[in-house]
Amino acid sequence: MNLQLNPSIETLFLLVNPDWGKTQKKEAIAKLDELGLNGIAFYKAHFPLIERYYSAFASRLVKTQGSALIAEMCEELIYLLTAILLQHPEWLDDFDTIPDAEALSVIKGGIIDLLEAEGEAELIDALESSGLSDQAKWQISALLQQPKQRLTAVFNAIQANLTACEYASQKLESEINQLLIQLEEHLAKDDLPPIMQSLNLNPKTVIIPSMAVALGLIVIDEFCIYGLMSNRLFAGHDEGLTRAEAVLAAKSLSDASKLDILLALKSSSLYNLEIAQMLGLTPATTSHHMSMLLAASLVEVSKRDGKVYYSLSTDGIKRYRDWLDTSLL
Repeated sequence: MNLQLNPSIETLFLLVNPDWGKTQKKEAIAKLDELGLNGIAFYKAHFPLIERYYSAFASRLVKTQGSALIAEMCEELIYLLTAILLQHPEWLDDFDTIPDAEALSVIKGGIIDLLEAEGEAELIDALESSGLSDQAKWQISALLQQPKQRLTAVFNAIQANLTACEYASQKLESEINQLLIQLEEHLAKDDLPPIMQSLNLNPKTVIIPSMAVALGLIVIDEFCIYGLMSNRLFAGHDEGLTRAEAVLAAKSLSDASKLDILLALKSSSLYNLEIAQMLGLTPATTSHHMSMLLAASLVEVSKRDGKVYYSLSTDGIKRYRDWLDTSLL
């Protein structure tokens, strides 16, 4: 078996929500409902494993200044930290030796990518006009002002809890291994459309399976973090389309903003900021819409000049039309 959990990435995301409770359960069920499933039934069938995973981690959790920072971080900053860990894994062990200027340069580059700013000179203006929450703006600004101090606290927290992550993984080793084997089998059969999108974007994509982001799909450059519970959402096609994709497609076409995005893409490929400006949406809202449209296989992605461009997926739209013909007519 080639696929394995990434300890540092798992630990980071486990520290985001170290205590899996009613809030996390409610959010997971809501997301499952949004995908067209019976959220409560699916949760009862599959998520006790996730609950036990988080519980095992929490039993060995080491609380630090950095763990408190991570638990309070906005989604955008977690995404940025994930990118840094993937692109600079050596920093976890020798961050003290990294010059301040290098750390700040990497952070600025990550924020520029996150905000799709034109460059460092436009960074502050892009942050102010980004549509991010005040909390997110403050946290990103604080990281820019104290890059080494804040990253050191985060890396120390991850280091302190790698053992807790290892304990949780070992305690559920046989069940996690089954999910990893299933994922490898689905990949071999091209049976997971969301992952296929990232592979089409970059054939050298490194798949990073995750228990901590159970239903997540995060694409960062050549890396794709894929929640192992998604195996059971998108695996197996029903007349060329999964039920989850069919429901997502129907919901997308009934949502005014998503439909406007699809109509805009009929004329030309666009990147996230262009779509946001054209439709008067925030970049964060646009990213959410694009994630749903990708999951529904209604759009596809390509990369040009360092930007991710979206275009209509002719194949996905035809598969949805064929599914309607087969299922309803």
